[in-house]
Amino acid sequence: MIFLYICFSLENKRHGSYQFETRNNNGDIIFKAHGSIHDIIGEQLIIRTFQMENTPFPAQIEFLTFEKISDNRSKITIQSIYKSADIRDQVLKLPFAQGINMAHNRLEEFMLSSIKQ
Repeated sequence: MIFLYICFSLENKRHGSYQFETRNNNGDIIFKAHGSIHDIIGEQLIIRTFQMENTPFPAQIEFLTFEKISDNRSKITIQSIYKSADIRDQVLKLPFAQGINMAHNRLEEFMLSSIKQ
């Protein structure tokens, strides 16, 4: 199955925001999320909120830390903070690992292809 990742809005700056969705082969929306960017510290750290739409879960705070591995590669570490341990445990039961990995792999492919051009 092929998934299409669409970024509807991205204000990649302090006090900015973002919204994206994932669609399946038929064009049906299967995942939607949005959030606010609270701070960006150089090429090292993004602090943002993240909220899945159409779920009972409140927003979570995320710290995205970037570590340079080489001139063309970076490592990203994402630390998420939830409103409660119970909410965290419920979210961790969701089958999202596959979707996150696919999204990050697609982003890596895009970035590598843009570097080669």
